[in-house]
Amino acid sequence: MNDNNRTQKESQYPLRRNGLSAKIGTEKWLLKNGTVIDSENLTARQADVRIENGMITETGEGLSADGCTVMDCTGRVITAGFIDSHVHVESSMVLPAAFGEAVLPHGTTAIIADPHEIVNVAGADGLAEFLNEACEAPIDIFVCIPSSVPATPYDTNGAGKFTAADMARFADRDEIVGLGEVMCYYDIAGRNPEIMDKIALFADKTIDGHTAGMPSELLDNYIQAGVQNDHECSDPESMMQRYDKGMNIYIREGSAARNAMALLTCAAERGLDISHLAFCTDDKHLATIAQEGHISYIVRMARRLGFGWGETARMASYNPCRYYRLEKRGNIRPGYIADIVVTDDACEHIFHVFKNGILAATDSKLSPTVRQADMRSIRSFANTVKFRELSADDFIVPEKLRNTAMELVDGQLLTRKITVTDDEAEQLPLLATVERHGKNGNLSVCLLKGYGIRNGAVATSVSHDSHNVVCAGDNGTDMAVACNRLRQLGGGYVIASGGKVTGELPLPAYGLMAAEDAQTTSEAIDRLEKIAHGMGVNPNIDAFTTLSFTALPVIPALRLLDTGLFDVEKGTFITGE
Repeated sequence: MNDNNRTQKESQYPLRRNGLSAKIGTEKWLLKNGTVIDSENLTARQADVRIENGMITETGEGLSADGCTVMDCTGRVITAGFIDSHVHVESSMVLPAAFGEAVLPHGTTAIIADPHEIVNVAGADGLAEFLNEACEAPIDIFVCIPSSVPATPYDTNGAGKFTAADMARFADRDEIVGLGEVMCYYDIAGRNPEIMDKIALFADKTIDGHTAGMPSELLDNYIQAGVQNDHECSDPESMMQRYDKGMNIYIREGSAARNAMALLTCAAERGLDISHLAFCTDDKHLATIAQEGHISYIVRMARRLGFGWGETARMASYNPCRYYRLEKRGNIRPGYIADIVVTDDACEHIFHVFKNGILAATDSKLSPTVRQADMRSIRSFANTVKFRELSADDFIVPEKLRNTAMELVDGQLLTRKITVTDDEAEQLPLLATVERHGKNGNLSVCLLKGYGIRNGAVATSVSHDSHNVVCAGDNGTDMAVACNRLRQLGGGYVIASGGKVTGELPLPAYGLMAAEDAQTTSEAIDRLEKIAHGMGVNPNIDAFTTLSFTALPVIPALRLLDTGLFDVEKGTFITGE
């Protein structure tokens, strides 16, 4: 890109850089007598680590303090900062800076974000705002530009199409490291020019995959098109099918998709080459992060399953850097950025986290000097939730669907299509999807099994990937109350019971993210989860994250779109017998 074009593009989408990720630590540190992990060579040895000017400058035994602040790490592990290989920040429901504040104390120092939620709602302007917000985060946020906006032609998003021409203005920015998950595998199979132009634009970077629901006979074609990885493996069989063909496998553990135990167990039992494995969360709520950790949760799982620290660090830190060409990161070696985690052997406790040589967290709590809240200006966002006021009469299952239900699967994003009797149908809650971008006023309703709500409704404006309003409830009155309140808030989470709102969380940023800090938002999410489960929502599922995926038409088997009940495997809408 020539300088004139760069100036024009950066003036159209101005770049801010004032977060911790842009700062370099000035204090000299010497971490003494720890077990230092080399995540490339898979070794662990007792050594010291010297940190100066935000970099690791020396490792070895018996290093001199020489003006450094000494931290005794005897009996502790010193490893590289963890990296989330694939995550949608918007699914945490906070802005990027607040997300960084939430995960940094758990040892995550960098993420590979795919902001296709915000881009589906607001297109190029939304992406530009996300990149600017990301610069304020206390972690490094690298970005894969969303490839599939809209995800499919079957439902209604806010942005319309996001083309290769739209992407080009962002492609050469330093933080852009690839093309986001390619979900349109039938378009790939047919070499559709729209998706192939996007892949060509990022030919020298990483092309992320998404194969949920993809027929196995398309896999070779998909890989040949340039797709390099997949985070959608939910069982050993699907993982091995992709691993055997050379794909990198991102082992996922989010709030709704709990795949890591099965996949790690398979990798351990079969002795898989860990150079093809990395960790990711994809979608993980703040409440879940606060309760169990972030990438650290998968690290603990790997250690319990018998993976050595070298192997674990390879998957948690080094491999993502290799996949996305991030130089001088992901290892404890001289010349590497001082993103460091000090933990115990089992990774049960995160003692310290260094970011760019700055002591950023201690005992799983963010350092007060790192908090970015005082650096954020007040944000105002236009209301993107636009639909007419709804009534109970809008939530009636059409005659053609009275004996068909969507069944949720505990711990998975998958759903099943089931047939129910008239008597069974009377006992099941309803699921509704409401077009919320002000384009056509669509509203669809079907039966829902496995959610379990009683005497009320739960509604959200977060529903992957088009982010229409999704509502589950056992009566139309409460469903209308919940949806109408979302409209007033400009998006968020709402619970209604007895004709009244009983809980809510505003998400004014594109109906996806709160303007509050991580702790405040996390506490609100946790409170709402407890209310929802107290109303009978299945305790084995995340009440909101699970609901948000019921309208995503790229994961089998059924999804309720604003345009109707969709059979993902057949690629058709269900019209009844």
